[in-house]
Amino acid sequence: MAWMRWFLAGHAVPGMETFVDGVYRRSLRLDHGPAVVSCRFEDTAVEVHTRASDSRDIPTALDKVRRVLALDVDATAVDAVLAADPALRPSVEDAPGIRVPGAFDASEVLLRTMIGQQISLGAAATHTARLVAALGDPVGDDDGQDDHGITRLFPTPAAIAARGADILTGPRRRVTSIAAAAGELSSGTLDIAHGNVGADQERALLALPGVGPWTARYVSMRLLGDADVLLDTDLVVRQGAALLDIDLSDTARWAPWRSYASMHLWRTALLARGLTIG
Repeated sequence: MAWMRWFLAGHAVPGMETFVDGVYRRSLRLDHGPAVVSCRFEDTAVEVHTRASDSRDIPTALDKVRRVLALDVDATAVDAVLAADPALRPSVEDAPGIRVPGAFDASEVLLRTMIGQQISLGAAATHTARLVAALGDPVGDDDGQDDHGITRLFPTPAAIAARGADILTGPRRRVTSIAAAAGELSSGTLDIAHGNVGADQERALLALPGVGPWTARYVSMRLLGDADVLLDTDLVVRQGAALLDIDLSDTARWAPWRSYASMHLWRTALLARGLTIG
């Protein structure tokens, strides 16, 4: 669980997410109203609590948590394939059961990925927090706010399409591309969802201004739960591969778990930079 804890903590956006004392909390926009989920990470388990404005949404909230934490993945099968490669075996032994984080919401994962392109995690969180504060609907859980500290939802695509360009800062082309993608999502012209076919979804994403192969593949990996996406153009993945003397043009031996190999390579590079993942 250490990798998942690090990922969620590192990407947490103030206002809609927190990670404090081993507990990850975030807001969710569900069919019958907002909810806040809390995930307390233990060594081999996760304790989940949900505060929902309507109890009918609790099963949906729990399903989203299962998907994001990849709890249904056969980690033993993944580890067996990746550990058969001598170059990856030490990482697998050091971080058994590593997971690929899923996505709570289709529109959110695309728009947050676009916001975070080519900037640091901290900068991405700052930009996204500004958007959440300005355009996110209130959670409306005044009784629980002191406990969970969550005040707003991630903005709707319609809100970002209408006002996102006024809130976001940075290169004008990138800001315009984010607002345009939100418009496509809001109108239904762009349909991305958990059940889509990967190749079709990637083609649709690549047709958007500001979306390249890395973004399309990363979104498919997280949104569709595609276990066999090798992020071989990712700078950090490539650094991890170089540290382990791995040729990323020859990775058939990792199939069908190349998304998980990408996580190990990410982790290898980040540890080499001195980050603590645990």
